[in-house]
Amino acid sequence: MLKPQVKNLYSHRSPTPPLAPQGIPTSFLSHNTLALPVKRQTHFASQRHTGNSTGRIKAVARESTTADTVKTISLKAVITVNVTVGGFLSNILTKGLDDITDLLGKSLLIELVAAETDPATGLLKETIKDYAHRTGQKADDVTYLAEFEVPEDFGTIGAIKIENEHHKEVFVESVVIEGSAIGPITVQCESWVQSKFDNPEGRVFFVDKVACLPSETPSGLKNFREKELATLRGEGAPDGPRKKEDRIYDYDVYNDLGDPDKDPELARCVLGTKENPYPRRCKTGRPRTKSDPLSESRSSDVYVPRDEAFSEIKNITFNAKTVFSVLKAVLPSVETSMIDQDLGFPYFTAIDSLFNEGVNLPTIESKVFLGNVLPRLLKSISDAQNNVLLFETPAMIDRDKFGWMKDAEFGRQTLAGLNPLSINLVKEWPLKSKLDPKEYGPPESAITKEIIEREIKGYCTLEEAIENKKLYIIDYHDIFLPYVHKVREQKMRTTLYGSRTLLYLTPTGTLRPLAIELVRPPKDDKPQWKRVFTPCWDATGMWLWKLAKVHVLAHDSGYHQLVSHWLRTHCCTEPYIIATNRQLSKMHPIHNLLHPHFRYTMEINALAREALINCGGVMEGGFSPGKYSIEMSSVVYGALWRFDHEALPADLIARGMAVEDPDSPHGLKLSIEDYPYANDGLLLWDIIKDWVTNYVNHYYPEENLVKSDQELQAWWTEIRTMGHADKKDEPWWPVLNTPKDLIHILTTIIWVASGHHAAVNFGQYDYAGYLPNRSPIARVKMPCEDPTDDEWEAFKRRPEDELLSTLPSQVQATKIMAVLDVLSNHSPDEEYIGATKELPFEAVPEIKAAYAMFAGRLKELEGIIDGRNTDENLKNRNGAGVVPYNLLKPSSEPGVTGQGVPNSISI
Repeated sequence: MLKPQVKNLYSHRSPTPPLAPQGIPTSFLSHNTLALPVKRQTHFASQRHTGNSTGRIKAVARESTTADTVKTISLKAVITVNVTVGGFLSNILTKGLDDITDLLGKSLLIELVAAETDPATGLLKETIKDYAHRTGQKADDVTYLAEFEVPEDFGTIGAIKIENEHHKEVFVESVVIEGSAIGPITVQCESWVQSKFDNPEGRVFFVDKVACLPSETPSGLKNFREKELATLRGEGAPDGPRKKEDRIYDYDVYNDLGDPDKDPELARCVLGTKENPYPRRCKTGRPRTKSDPLSESRSSDVYVPRDEAFSEIKNITFNAKTVFSVLKAVLPSVETSMIDQDLGFPYFTAIDSLFNEGVNLPTIESKVFLGNVLPRLLKSISDAQNNVLLFETPAMIDRDKFGWMKDAEFGRQTLAGLNPLSINLVKEWPLKSKLDPKEYGPPESAITKEIIEREIKGYCTLEEAIENKKLYIIDYHDIFLPYVHKVREQKMRTTLYGSRTLLYLTPTGTLRPLAIELVRPPKDDKPQWKRVFTPCWDATGMWLWKLAKVHVLAHDSGYHQLVSHWLRTHCCTEPYIIATNRQLSKMHPIHNLLHPHFRYTMEINALAREALINCGGVMEGGFSPGKYSIEMSSVVYGALWRFDHEALPADLIARGMAVEDPDSPHGLKLSIEDYPYANDGLLLWDIIKDWVTNYVNHYYPEENLVKSDQELQAWWTEIRTMGHADKKDEPWWPVLNTPKDLIHILTTIIWVASGHHAAVNFGQYDYAGYLPNRSPIARVKMPCEDPTDDEWEAFKRRPEDELLSTLPSQVQATKIMAVLDVLSNHSPDEEYIGATKELPFEAVPEIKAAYAMFAGRLKELEGIIDGRNTDENLKNRNGAGVVPYNLLKPSSEPGVTGQGVPNSISI
């Protein structure tokens, strides 16, 4: 037997029983060098390269009992390491030591791990080792070479182990093993390897990330598979603040959004309790605040497991972390540039000036030229000391400057705008609140049958409209009403109502707004106030209708950001990511399937907790609910969120926007045929589902394999009972017993991370960048709500002033527009759905073919969407001044394009 010159690091492990009679899985054997015929050579220890070989480890052959030498195979491993910001070769204090380490050829210790145990002893085979030596650098990639003499009885190589001899972490991009007759084997690591001084055990990477179920794990890899999962779960790790280099995935409640030690006004309730249910976030282990033992202290650097922070690679020119850092420098500068924080826009041309003159900013402390990071927003002015914040004209207002004023556009955007997920079919009449009437006043809506039939103007009766699915509602009454007085009592200038908006489906397939109801609950000596506004033909009524639309759109903007966007995509996906890393090995096929759809999500969520949804953050400072914003999203989560309704078809059915119909495309009949989000979304849903079906059926050819898969069952149990712990007892959770169950669950998760998120994110600047179209806040109440004589006369004298006062202040508008621009931006390294084939997919012919079909259908979808946008019969996506509906078009160029579906929630 071959003996390496360095003692085997794993010889102390307990014996592992041999693999069951079926042996190594076919999928594993078919992609490994030593499992197939190879070119064999007979070698003793020899030097195979020039240069200083001090400290190199050589595998040497020894003579057998018959005096014959052991046959060996010469293999080379080329390791590619990325030069990173804050990592390898970046610290001048350790750079010299690491350069010496490279010179001595002791930079990375590479070990080859046998897939199978020794059949005679049942023990792990000794690893084959070599120190890699540096061979060159190209751009930001440094290459290293290790060489091995592997005995022919070593068998299949199942994994490689890397020990980093440097003083700093390195980002290992890949390891390519060369020398076999079937060509090179690539191990796509794409992960950090910590210095041995921080992690003496090194990192294990499974060859090709070949997928196999737990029951099929080769005997020599079982311990490695289990130990890797234990590491990711943090088993045995000390309890305390997580360190940057940690790779621990664990759950915690949202108790880090407030900052009570800084100011009691900045205290926020804990989300993830019986009173305030919420999904779980990743645990950071930071200490509790002094003022509140239930709250976690805040930090400018929020922990995420190390492998989630790929954005530190130097060759990524645009990433969320960099941009958010710049925004943190820019936004305070916006505030200091304006004396009056509450000053509104004095006239509408002042809003227009943001697009042609911009806002001059004072000198900003930054180590990088801001214009390089935010080229769309920041322009350098002549003295090179200051910057000007200059916004590009949003697509919606560029096509139709007055579109924001039109009822037709108001109705169209409920189906093809930024938030097409809040519209519901009216199924019952009269409209009635479910809130306690003793606290909130009479539950009956002020929108009566007479009002509806007057607005329909003889088309049909109310009963006929409901029966024929012509009447629709956007209902924010019961969600917002309990917060009306709390919101109004804030220091920030803002107001709120409970609201209902009724729309009618016209014969042309468009929606016509009929009525808006605004409600204020009773308090002290003031009774409940509610009033219905309708399109009018008199001057006062027309202005009140315009203002009512501004209020409703502010409600919709808040709900969109808090629920449709943050809660239902970012927030609810984080538990899926945590559970996947804790319970599904990187060898597991379902881990490989889901991994591309989780890229950057935990990092962007951490950044959101740091600057967007936190106390005093952008959400609280610029949207109507103010400091109650995230608390309100908790109310919606508790009342409305269901995993089974996150599937697009189920969501449409639940909202009455579709019914099951086996004779219709996708098995659904839409109640509104020209519903761009639903039409494009269902095509994308089916494409994703077909890909997932092919994938799952390949790895689970027998139905019982799903139920017997211990890792998979632990994954699904943990999502329900830990990731969404406040919902663990709900009866609507899908069971996971068959491949069909698994296909539906996986399709739902992938849809939420890709299509759903794209639909509510990448149109933000195009639709909300011009504030009058979708104001995020209504700062003053309606002029007809208990006005004084002077207030009423002021409104009648200059109603435009009332509208401008309702819109955000100049500071709020500028900050929100900057954030919306960034959030709508595709980075140059964006990975779009179906565009990048993962290595595990490439490795299996059946999966490779299925993925090619998946990618091809996504290309076809682009053509279908283009065709729909040119169809003049589809009034909700085609017409004079209408923005085409491209939000579910799979690919995009970098920048703010209003299209493109990334694999994951990456911004």
